[in-house]
Amino acid sequence: MREKGHIIVAVLVALFLVFPKSVVFAAEKQMTVAELALYKGADRQKILEEGARKEGKLTFYTTGILKQAVRPVVDSFNKKYPYIKVEIWRAGTGKLVPRVLEEYKSRKHDVDVIELTRAGSIIMIEKNIIQPFYSPNQSSIEEYAIKKAPGGGVFTAGHYQSGAGVGYNTKLITKEELPKSYHDLLDPKWKSKMAIPGSSTGINWMGCILVHFGESFLNQLVKQDITVHMVSGRAILDMVINGEYMFSPTTFDSHVNKSKKEGAPIDWIPLEPVSCNLGQVMLAKNSPHPHASLLFIDFDLTKESGEIYKAVGYNSPHKDVHSPRTYKKFFGSESTEQFVEWKKLFSKILVKSK
Repeated sequence: MREKGHIIVAVLVALFLVFPKSVVFAAEKQMTVAELALYKGADRQKILEEGARKEGKLTFYTTGILKQAVRPVVDSFNKKYPYIKVEIWRAGTGKLVPRVLEEYKSRKHDVDVIELTRAGSIIMIEKNIIQPFYSPNQSSIEEYAIKKAPGGGVFTAGHYQSGAGVGYNTKLITKEELPKSYHDLLDPKWKSKMAIPGSSTGINWMGCILVHFGESFLNQLVKQDITVHMVSGRAILDMVINGEYMFSPTTFDSHVNKSKKEGAPIDWIPLEPVSCNLGQVMLAKNSPHPHASLLFIDFDLTKESGEIYKAVGYNSPHKDVHSPRTYKKFFGSESTEQFVEWKKLFSKILVKSK
């Protein structure tokens, strides 16, 4: 019996001498999503790549425009990690947020990485659906574009940004004739000639005015008989391009840049502060493919990705990607409660009054 015990000890000693410690303890418990997301060890990259090869894919829910922004970044990511398939589901905030909430309510966890702007990301955080994460590239993102999490890590990190300003039809109006401030929108000549979307773009634009100029000014602006179309900001831009309106004060510069390159008679000027959409990437709390997801988030926060977003018309919050648009920015509501209040006010004074 004693001889058998000596043999077992000898075998264990041999294992320690011949094999790496990681092999001997291969049966150790794997890291949870939370542990992996915040891991900063020197072997982080190796761990993520090995895990991602086994996972083979990730699911990405996004509000970004596929051809303009999402696909170019995903294609570049796949050149670096060809063994990871990125399954993309794209929808507006109004559809994406309820889908995620319903999935988590039913304990169905399909989504790995989520991309939303401020209003949507706040809901995700408040509902405890977002997993705080660490990325070695987060220090390269401007402070205003980072949402820190208590106890370490970040909830979200910005990867692109666009601003809603005056998009105008260059065949119908000159730059000199345009309003140069929010107060200029009160000029009687613009009465009944402005259109805005009834989506979150229009609501955030109204919220920006409310926060910076007050309810009294907002009520004066409402008297200008602004037309509200229950469509996206992009659809309003198309109306301006088609000549239905001379301009809209809720047009995103990124959309204008794309259409301008395609030859459309369109240009853009800011009214400060500019109501901005900050695209933010985040990790789902119960990500089924966390290794691949963290690699994607890391890549999405690189200078390479920032240059891609810039090339297709967006501003990048990456510190090493120069942006010529330095207007004063406003990123929307600070809570779901505030956004709901804005939405109710928007419906009351801009929609139901029509």
